[in-house]
Amino acid sequence: MNEAAANLSGFPKEYTFLLLGLGLGFFLGWLVARIGGPARSAAEENVAGTRVARDAQPVDVVVNGKMVRLPSDTAAEIRGLIRDGNPGGAVKRLREATGLRPAEAKAVIDSLARIGD
Repeated sequence: MNEAAANLSGFPKEYTFLLLGLGLGFFLGWLVARIGGPARSAAEENVAGTRVARDAQPVDVVVNGKMVRLPSDTAAEIRGLIRDGNPGGAVKRLREATGLRPAEAKAVIDSLARIGD
């Protein structure tokens, strides 16, 4: 077999396989997106691929340009207080956990209440 027959269209054989692999990958990705992947339930997947309940995830809060990370147990407690109809208790717990001023904590709790679960 001569060299010209091995290089179809002037591409080396390795590039041909690379392009075929990329095309097949894009096609399979499109097909999965078109058909639909696995449905997500109330639980969400974290980076490691394990399912974690939404309440068990830490929450990042940005207030007046500063970012505060709530640990997962504190975030779950605050969401529970909001769900139980106790926004005052949620504001108090958020202030204890973060040191935010009352107006800032109330704004965060109001936002979380609007978002809902």
